[in-house]
Amino acid sequence: MVSQGAEPAQTSTGQGLLRQMAARMLLQGANGFARFVTWVSLLGLVLGVGVLTLVVNVMNGFDHELRQRLLGSIAHIAIHQPTLSQPMQQALAERADVRSVAKYFQGFGMVGGSGRPQAVNIIGFAGDDLAQMTELTEAMQQGSLSHLENFADAVVMGEPLARYLGLSLGDAVMIALTVSQGDSVGLRWLRLNLVGTFELQAEPDYSMVLVNLDHRDDAAWQALGQLGTRVMLADPMQASKVGALLARQDASSDLETWEEVYGELFQAVRMEKSMMFVLLLLVVAIAGFNIVAGQSMMVHDKRAQIAMLRTLGADRRFVLSLFLSQGALIALVGTLGGMGLGMLMTVFVNELVDLVGALSGQHLLDGSYFALVPTKLVGVDLVIIAGISAVIALLAAWIPARRASQLNPAQFLH
Repeated sequence: MVSQGAEPAQTSTGQGLLRQMAARMLLQGANGFARFVTWVSLLGLVLGVGVLTLVVNVMNGFDHELRQRLLGSIAHIAIHQPTLSQPMQQALAERADVRSVAKYFQGFGMVGGSGRPQAVNIIGFAGDDLAQMTELTEAMQQGSLSHLENFADAVVMGEPLARYLGLSLGDAVMIALTVSQGDSVGLRWLRLNLVGTFELQAEPDYSMVLVNLDHRDDAAWQALGQLGTRVMLADPMQASKVGALLARQDASSDLETWEEVYGELFQAVRMEKSMMFVLLLLVVAIAGFNIVAGQSMMVHDKRAQIAMLRTLGADRRFVLSLFLSQGALIALVGTLGGMGLGMLMTVFVNELVDLVGALSGQHLLDGSYFALVPTKLVGVDLVIIAGISAVIALLAAWIPARRASQLNPAQFLH
C-alpha cells in the first residue's frame, strides 16, 4: 500500500521541483544578459499577442458594423419579377425565417443640386413595407420615413448626399433616370420633394434615394426601371441558402442575394483581416526567435550545472523537461499577458485613436463612414490567437531545451 501511493507523490514532487527550478533560472540566472534577452522576448511576445488581438477585434467590428448597416436598408434577396410563381410563394410562406415579402422598385440615375450631379440608386417601397424598415426609421436625421407615404412625389435620401447637393427639407429634387429605348438609352425626369434624410454611416448614405411605390402604378414604374420582389430574412446570413432553395422551386426566376451584390466588399474586408493576421503573427514569430536566443544563452551559461545534474542521476528527459518548463512558463505568461493587453486596448481603442489623432494632427477615422472604432470579440479568433502564439513560444523553447538534454556532461565537469 505504501509503495503504491509513493509513486504519485514522487511524481508530484518532481513536477513541483521542475517548476521551482525553471522559475529560479528565469528570475535569478547567473548571466544577466541572458536574463535580459529572455525578458525582452517575453515582452515582445506580450506586445505581439496584444496587438494581434486588438487588430482582429477591430477588423471583426468593422465587418459586423458594415453588415448591420447595409443589411438594414437593402434587400436580402431581390427577385427581378413583381409576381412570383405559386411554388415560390409557397416556399416563402413555409419558411419561418422569412421576415417580409414585398414589391420593390430599383432604378439608376442622376440627382442634381447646386450644379453637382451625383449618381444614385433609386429604391421604391410600398407603404406597408415602409412601416417594417426599423433600421432606416432609427437612422432618420431629419423628417420621417412615414412622409413618403403621406406626401405625393416625396423622396428620402442620405444626409451626406443632401448636404453635398446643398438640399434642405422641402426642396425640389430633380432625378434623371436612365431607361432603355430599344438599342439606346434615354432619360426620364422625376421632380420630387425632399421630405427626410437618413444616415446609416455606410455607402447607401451617398448613393441611395427612397421613393414610395404607391404614388404610381406598376406600368409607370416598369417604364422607369426594374420592378421586382424584395425578401427580407430574420438572419441575413442565410440569404444564399434561401436563394438557392427559391431557385430550385422556379428555375426561370431571376434573383440575386445581397452577398452577390456586396460580396466583393466583404471579401476585401476578410482578405484585409487575413493579411493583417499573418503580418502581425510574424511579430509573434520574431518574439519566438528571441526566446530561442535567450534560452540558448541560458543553456550555454548553465552547462556546468547541467553536467552536475546528470552526474547526480538526472536523465536527459529531466533536463529537457526543466528547460522546456521554463519555455512553457514564458509562453503561458506571454500569451495570457498579451491577451489581457489586447482586451484592455480593445476597451480603450477609441481613446488610443483620439490620442494618436491629437499627436499627429489627423484623426485615423477621417474620411470614413465611422465616428467611433467598432470592435467585436469572436471567441474562435481569440482561441486561435492564443493557441498559435503558445505553440510558437513552445516550439521556440523546445529547440534549446533539446540541445541542453544532449550535452555530454563529461566535457563540462572540470
